[in-house]
Amino acid sequence: MNNPQLWQDVEGMLELGQAPLAAGMAPEVPMARRRRRAFSPDELDARATLQLLRDGDGVLRWNYQPPAGSQGRRRRSYRAAHVAQQAVVTQFRFHDLGGNDITTGLQALDARLTPARGLRRWAGGALQPLDATASITGRVLLLVHGTFSKGDMYISELQATQQGRDLLTRWEQDYSAVLTFDHPTLSVGAWSNAVDLMGALGGIKGPIDVVCHSRGGLVVSWLLRLRALPVERVVFVGSPLTGTSLASPARLRAALDLFANVAEAAADAAGAASAVLPLAAGAAGLARIFGKTLRLGSSLPVMDAAVSLVPGLATQQRTSNNLEVQQLFREQWQTRPALAGVGVYFQPDESAQGWKFWKRFNNIGNQLKYAGADLIFDGPNDLVVDVQAMSQLGEKDVIKPGDFLDLKTSPTVHHTSYFREPRVLAFLQERLK
Repeated sequence: MNNPQLWQDVEGMLELGQAPLAAGMAPEVPMARRRRRAFSPDELDARATLQLLRDGDGVLRWNYQPPAGSQGRRRRSYRAAHVAQQAVVTQFRFHDLGGNDITTGLQALDARLTPARGLRRWAGGALQPLDATASITGRVLLLVHGTFSKGDMYISELQATQQGRDLLTRWEQDYSAVLTFDHPTLSVGAWSNAVDLMGALGGIKGPIDVVCHSRGGLVVSWLLRLRALPVERVVFVGSPLTGTSLASPARLRAALDLFANVAEAAADAAGAASAVLPLAAGAAGLARIFGKTLRLGSSLPVMDAAVSLVPGLATQQRTSNNLEVQQLFREQWQTRPALAGVGVYFQPDESAQGWKFWKRFNNIGNQLKYAGADLIFDGPNDLVVDVQAMSQLGEKDVIKPGDFLDLKTSPTVHHTSYFREPRVLAFLQERLK
């Protein structure tokens, strides 16, 4: 199982290609070491390597290798022995970030994944930047994307099916404007995105309906929590309202591996890499930033704390001490629209070649034997978000069952394919008519 086009697209999107060494970047190697018989010119390369390996069970794993010149011969042999046991799917060469460059790296990754910022308007068959001074009257539809994503996702997914195209056309007719809100999803928390969204909505005078996907649901929740706005209807689609297990600190390393496996399997199932490219690129980008914790056999405890260094993930931790989630539901929201939600319990056919890895990341039913380092979910989920978290509004309230479209168990509908599912499109049409 391999999808070279997906990883080629990731390389191009993140500019992680085999770029030549910049002047002055080669490490200093003592002459005595250069004269050794085992000396390799690779030792002059100051770039680190991020590999994506496939183990004997077909599961993809990220593996970091430091610059060749910085490692001792003994350690190189140890790593080489481990890597030799696994097939290299792809690899990227890059210069390591400095110890204080995590935020800079996250901002750069956000810029790649979500290059546009603020409100854009769907008009003339394209998303156009909205003038900050523009004033829109009449009912408005606002679309808010999730982690690793951008507003274009809604357009491309809706246009992938005839039912989706029909729904988009209907929205253009029924609303004064169809807007997307593009925002960074890693370098800042959801509440910060909500503050930016509040400012951007200043020129919107009429009633607002909202569709939000994934982490976008937290952004919208904070918007409703912080200010009274003319928002009348909100539909949360696969949103981690009380967090996701993927963002739990001790599970980040396994989550990055899971993202790579999910992206490849979903790309093969869809017949195209473009639909899941953001997921693959986001995983590769974070793996690069936190590369040193991804060495094979590494026992570094840094990964347990790494989530706190990524505000966009920390904001959606599904843990009992996530203070942001507690604060979100502690007080009554300033805006109280009609709420609806959508969720699915994704259960792939594990006998299919592409999804054999899935049981390694789930501990459901009798799969206790897989409760190890790879374990992420301990209950139903849609690949990315725990189903239970999609309808919870804090500890005491939930989206009412009649307002929540529960797609039950599906082998085909998952976190990245909601907007191609006929039942979801029909639900959106009904809720927003």
